[in-house]
Amino acid sequence: MTPTVRQAVPDDATRALILDLAARVERQDGAPPLSDQTVSQLTSPAVTHLLATDGDELAGYAQLDGPAAEVAARADAVGVLLDDARPDLVWSHGRSSRLIGQLEQRGFRRARELHQLRRPLDALPTDPPLADGVTVRAFEPGRDDSTWLALNAAAFVHHPEQGRMTQADLDARMAEPWFDAAGFLLAERGGELVAFHWTKIHPDGLGEVYVLGVAPAAQGLGLGGALLVRGLRHLRERGCPTVLLYVDGDNPTALHLYERDGFARYDLDVQWARD
Repeated sequence: MTPTVRQAVPDDATRALILDLAARVERQDGAPPLSDQTVSQLTSPAVTHLLATDGDELAGYAQLDGPAAEVAARADAVGVLLDDARPDLVWSHGRSSRLIGQLEQRGFRRARELHQLRRPLDALPTDPPLADGVTVRAFEPGRDDSTWLALNAAAFVHHPEQGRMTQADLDARMAEPWFDAAGFLLAERGGELVAFHWTKIHPDGLGEVYVLGVAPAAQGLGLGGALLVRGLRHLRERGCPTVLLYVDGDNPTALHLYERDGFARYDLDVQWARD
């Protein structure tokens, strides 16, 4: 029986069903089908939600945020959701994503690649020295929100997702069970935030360089490398054996720098565009 699709904002019970379905897809395909941004908006009326059902069973979920979509679904519900949603852009997560074949069949082309890199944490270099006047401390929720959002917007002004984070987005991240302010490192100089390294620990113990950013005016001070190592050390002290990060495929300079620091390419996310 072909799943049927309806549009509805999920309630808390449906949100739990979506997360359970996404976890099953991750176990089968090897990568989570939904990004953190999508998960944070699972009950938001600001985006479009499509639910595919097969009788009483949730067979699939798609979220449309403007022209872009993400999908978590049984294999037989992927095409149904894509045809109903008709998005212009779709993310597939991981080289084994069940979306890839369905997107190719519908004439989508690869528009953007996001490489996942990993490295073990058993051997780290010593902490690089900080530039004169720079100190590092942990993020303080409520105190640092607006200042950090301004820094993040400046550091990622050309990034299509990270650079447009809002207070609501930050609040949603801080409400997640993985959030730990102690692993959100801020660099200050003269009372101003100049760089940050936000780390994340996944439920399976895998660490992540969640976001690493430097203010445009502080480029050239070596803050990115200094905060990278300090964040990696924090993750190792928390018991993480391995760390991952994501780098855009059109940023070969960053790819080279991270590979020089011991990271190796592990998996690939792709944003597909309707041709």
